[in-house]
Amino acid sequence: MNFGLGGNTDVKAWKDIWGCGQGIGNIDEVLSAGELVAKLSREYDTALARIKTLIQ
Repeated sequence: MNFGLGGNTDVKAWKDIWGCGQGIGNIDEVLSAGELVAKLSREYDTALARIKTLIQ
């Protein structure tokens, strides 16, 4: 797609524009849904424990 002037200037719906966002560089592994939930749970527990030590 040409988003500049003079080229393909038809209006595009967001569903037609493919992009990966700015966080794509942070992806370093592909996980199943179960693995991702377990990872997020572990990270949450770790962060919560750290917060608790900081506020005591």
